Amino acid sequence: MAEISNCASLEDVPSSLPQNLSLRRKTSAKLGKKESQILPWDRFSHWVHSILVVTFDIEMGQSIESIYPNNHVKLSQQDKTNICYLSFPDSNSGLLGDSSFHFRFKLDTSNSTNNFHNFHQYQNLNQTSKSLGIDYEIYNSKTLCGLQVEKNFMFGYVFFRQVKDKSLKRGYFQKSVVLLSRFPFASLFNYILGLVAVEYFSTGGEVIETACHNIDQWPLLVPGELLSLPILGHYLEVKFPISIEKYSLPVIYKKDLPSVPITLPPVHEVNLFKCLEPLLINMHLLWEMVLLNEPIVVIANIPSVCSELVQALVSTIWPLKYASDYRPFFTIHNSEFNEYSSKNSSPPGLIIGVTNPFFTKCLKHWPNIIKIADINKNVQLESLERSEGQDGIKTNKLKKINPIKLMETQPDILTNFKPFLKKDKSILKNIINGSESNRPCEAQSALLRRYFTGLTQTFMIPLERYFSSLMPLHRNIYPFKSLPKLKEFDANEFLKSLKQTEIAPSLKGDLSGLYKKFFNSLNFKNWLEQKKIEADKKLELLQIQLISDYDVNNWIKGKQEIEILDQYMNIKKKMDLIETKRVEASDQNRAQLKSILNSFVSALPEDVRAILK
Repeated sequence: MAEISNCASLEDVPSSLPQNLSLRRKTSAKLGKKESQILPWDRFSHWVHSILVVTFDIEMGQSIESIYPNNHVKLSQQDKTNICYLSFPDSNSGLLGDSSFHFRFKLDTSNSTNNFHNFHQYQNLNQTSKSLGIDYEIYNSKTLCGLQVEKNFMFGYVFFRQVKDKSLKRGYFQKSVVLLSRFPFASLFNYILGLVAVEYFSTGGEVIETACHNIDQWPLLVPGELLSLPILGHYLEVKFPISIEKYSLPVIYKKDLPSVPITLPPVHEVNLFKCLEPLLINMHLLWEMVLLNEPIVVIANIPSVCSELVQALVSTIWPLKYASDYRPFFTIHNSEFNEYSSKNSSPPGLIIGVTNPFFTKCLKHWPNIIKIADINKNVQLESLERSEGQDGIKTNKLKKINPIKLMETQPDILTNFKPFLKKDKSILKNIINGSESNRPCEAQSALLRRYFTGLTQTFMIPLERYFSSLMPLHRNIYPFKSLPKLKEFDANEFLKSLKQTEIAPSLKGDLSGLYKKFFNSLNFKNWLEQKKIEADKKLELLQIQLISDYDVNNWIKGKQEIEILDQYMNIKKKMDLIETKRVEASDQNRAQLKSILNSFVSALPEDVRAILK
């Protein structure tokens, strides 16, 4: 991913990891009843919005040359403009060859007719309702919070080629192939796009049409299930994670080696170590800033560097969802540029990645700025030392620098943010020892991922415990009474309970101060809202189970018609929750509720029964 090379062949697509993993190949997936009814292009639109070819015209600038699948995609003019500018590097980096990066943009919701496709329920690109559509809602309920799709945002995965061409006025051939999707699978989609784009530059647009038809054969995405995804004669076997700690790596069976599985990087992660290596000494500072939704701008020289680093920063607080907006790659032409660069208001609490040097001036009022060079290059461990020889002539000598001192002295992060917690030096020592012993980059990344996950979980455990204390007692839940309400979250009460909790070594410092500021963050507000939703579902399920085991026929005796009708409507709502998968009840509970509904109908007068039918 994000590799830069001279004009690539198939083997130049982001390389697979040298790990052993054997999975049996599947050439087809079993289709459920719902999936067997899906129409042409429905599965494609579930995975991918469209694939575009964006070119550079000497007179018009960036423009969309073609969109696939043809005649089935609509985009607003603002979305088209944003996509065009985001599909090309926004700097004079002299980037030659092929490169991969990704961006995230907010959809234009001003035009309700701006459709995802023009013929299916979940193909409305700019839905103004709260609902994403049942397929996406089911996916969101099963996947990691950091991998959930969002109604008003889309990801763009870019394969950009720039080569010298004297036959063109500008002297360069510049073109991008862009895959748009709601799913945040940077590693997977950049790899797939690499396969498609390399063949496209060799053979033309028919290969993209073929790829679209291949994607239209993919099963609907269900986290935890092993899926077989055909693409241009290759087969990928992927199991999308339901846990941040346990997941299997995807494999690909290439068409020239159909019996040999090749392991790929995780679908949902960037290489954390590669991204954070130049900033390791400040890893705890970065974690706190992301946790508290501090405004952060990442300034790099190429889009692959800033896009991967922004994605890495967002993932450092998993399994907690980063609830603010973030833009892995952002340009001066984005529609929100004036809003983000305005000095008349405080910078918004989001993370953006940029490459245009102009941003160093227009965003200098942002409180947290990360400057980083190409992370694909080795960190320089030597510096020039001025010395005076015997003849009085000053010369430059190379001086070796300790890696730790280098990280401490590099001006990579410009911030006035004061961290609340002390650094955990053990993880820094472990990572540095790993680098000195040539520990594989993937192992270093896994070590960092495990550390950040543990740090976030340790921080959230007291909150989870306190929230559990807000739940009503089971004995206060009755079959045919309104559900009891949750107690309100009281920050002061939580902080009092914190004093009685043993603090983990990784959270040494001003922990109360960190929690106080966290309570004002969007990350906390989103977490609390999600916990309330989960609690409501749990209470609904508990009541459903009580109703299922209740002697309803005995309850009906002596009840007025209005009481029976009221409970009929109540259980009807619970059935709707089950049918739409908003509450995960058993088949037995579902059948029992249907039986209870029939009992209620039978107890009502005939004229009311006719209305209910």
